[in-house]
Amino acid sequence: MATNVTLRMDEHLLQKLRHHAVDDNLSLSAWITAVLRRMVESNAATLVARDRALRRLEHGYSLGGRPLTREQTHAR
Repeated sequence: MATNVTLRMDEHLLQKLRHHAVDDNLSLSAWITAVLRRMVESNAATLVARDRALRRLEHGYSLGGRPLTREQTHAR
């Protein structure tokens, strides 16, 4: 269900937004909704990817072989 929202903004910004909406063949309301939806979905995808990466880091990776000794690590 759609809900009406009232926004206050500078007239110059409003004109720019209207031009973007017209370029995409959308009403201003539909264009703003689409932009906000993309932002929310992108943010959700970023959070999922971050959580997946953190889980992988907690588990760790086996790179094979043995750990280097202190001398091997600092050898030049």
